[in-house]
Amino acid sequence: MPNATLYATIGDRRRLERRIVAGLGGRLMLLLLFRHGEAEEAGPGCPDAKRRLTPQGEAENRLCLEAVLRAGVRPDAIVHSPLVRAAQTAQAAAEVLEPPEGLHEDERLACGAELRDVEETATQHAVDTLMLVGHNPDFSVIAGELIGGGAVALKTSGIAAIQLPVVSAGAGELQWLIRPRLFASP
Repeated sequence: MPNATLYATIGDRRRLERRIVAGLGGRLMLLLLFRHGEAEEAGPGCPDAKRRLTPQGEAENRLCLEAVLRAGVRPDAIVHSPLVRAAQTAQAAAEVLEPPEGLHEDERLACGAELRDVEETATQHAVDTLMLVGHNPDFSVIAGELIGGGAVALKTSGIAAIQLPVVSAGAGELQWLIRPRLFASP
């Protein structure tokens, strides 16, 4: 094995650490952070927790989920916020991706989720590929924290795939980011 002390950047160090973990029999998790699709505006007759997906939000979710399916990625489990728009997004994901360990609701993923909430959720659902469905700005901030800093702009219906040996700050590497506008017709 090359000298582990020789690395040019923090990114190189992280890649080396992941290779060492994998070589020692450790497993890498693929964490999919899925921001819910476009939702109705909140108002007097529509409190935030009850906001439903718009037809555009449903269509954009479908585009992104089909891309995940084409990439051959299938989460073992999907865990979602209890808010209606996130539950609808998670249900669509379950229908397309058919996770063997099913669909689960978790209060920790409601608006205001933090990295520790994602760490706890991932620990509870110890699988190789886990999809979490939630909200912004939470998921954009959490994605940035997981990859060691930087901005990750997770738009509505966006999905960030982060590979990590353990769910904690700075341990992950962004594998890909899907946004619905990648699939929009000109």
